Amino acid sequence: MVAQPVEWVLVIYYGPSAHRATYGRLDGTKYTKDYLQLSKKAEFLDAVRHLFPVSISDAGSVPLTYQWPTGTTPGALVFNSADRPHLKWETSLGAPKAWRMSLTPSEATAETIPGNPSHLNFADAENELALLAACGAGQPYLIAIKLRDEARTLHLRAYLKDPSEDYEWADLKLVPQEIQALAEKTSRQSALAWALLHSAGTAPTAEIDYAISQLVNSENRKAVIDALGIDAGRALASYLRAPGHGLFFDPALNHDAWVKPEPLATAIAASIDDFLHALQARFPEVSQSDASAEALESDPEEVEVFRQKIEQKNYEIADSTATVKTRGSAQKVFAVAVKNNYAYRCAITGIGTKDFLVASHIVPWSEDQTIRLDPSNGICLSLLVDRAFEKGQLLIEDDFTIRINLDKVGDDHALRSQLEPYDGRKLSMPEKEAPQVKYLQRRRSLVECK
Repeated sequence: MVAQPVEWVLVIYYGPSAHRATYGRLDGTKYTKDYLQLSKKAEFLDAVRHLFPVSISDAGSVPLTYQWPTGTTPGALVFNSADRPHLKWETSLGAPKAWRMSLTPSEATAETIPGNPSHLNFADAENELALLAACGAGQPYLIAIKLRDEARTLHLRAYLKDPSEDYEWADLKLVPQEIQALAEKTSRQSALAWALLHSAGTAPTAEIDYAISQLVNSENRKAVIDALGIDAGRALASYLRAPGHGLFFDPALNHDAWVKPEPLATAIAASIDDFLHALQARFPEVSQSDASAEALESDPEEVEVFRQKIEQKNYEIADSTATVKTRGSAQKVFAVAVKNNYAYRCAITGIGTKDFLVASHIVPWSEDQTIRLDPSNGICLSLLVDRAFEKGQLLIEDDFTIRINLDKVGDDHALRSQLEPYDGRKLSMPEKEAPQVKYLQRRRSLVECK
């Protein structure tokens, strides 16, 4: 996964209140909450109103997914209650693992904060908080990160200020200075700090940084571009079209997940159009959309090669050999195989007019070179639902039940009226090469991370 722009960060001081909320429920004690209290300040509510499409005066809550590298759990941001606004989780599931104690936390576990989470009485549970400094954990902070374009997901982490060497993997110093400054604003008496961030564009990878350094330091920039591999060239072009600024966060990583792009070098920024023109000429962009790819020019010889590959159950097309024409040839062969499987009828809407049908990849073309031609990685869809499937507004469960993600549909009532009737229906199955469940699972995982 790649780092994505950060829109909002919430930092929570791990004191008695946070400890009692996340430790677990102990009846008859102060350990009874299944939520973390937030702020009633106007500036906080204004920020939340900006982030989440809800009327604070009317709506009770917004459903959320709490996510960390090894799991997710459902929750909600509750606005109106007898108490102040709060982040809630399912009582029966307990607090999200990323915010809970563990006897053996490590960089590979969901948990970060060391402690015994199994006590059943008040005094012992309280003592676990008191032992944190003695065991080398320093001062913990709970952090929630909202990424741009993710309306209903908060990425959760915990960090430790001034930890011992045993816990350096979770040191608060790993987060950008802006987030460290938020943590400094918190205390046992004032446990919350937050910030709206204006992040956008594409985060540079190490490969992109290296390519840019070569361009900056070389007198023959054309030679540098010519020497790039196809993946590196296209990645560099994508970055130069929208250089990242602000803070970025990679949901697949645990504590070392932050990226703060440096400003684009003056020598590059001054000639960015020339670089993009040279990169486009050297590495023509390959369409990732299945609908667009079906309109691309194809090569008859490649088409025949790809037909034979499908017969041999060899479904791979390597990026190193994929040109724009290759994408068209591959999609042509893939489309015939998939549409034949579904008797040229949309598996969701039933539309049978050929001009409205697309062979839609389940695991997208861009995500896996080894299954690009696999007919069981395709579903025949009509144009509207193909686009909804591509954008994550329409999902397909393991039992082939269709689900409409109304959060991603948003406030477009016309689109909602078109998609909602299919919610809960079953996908029409093909004559052969049924969608593989593992591909559907990968598609849902990719959508959830966007």
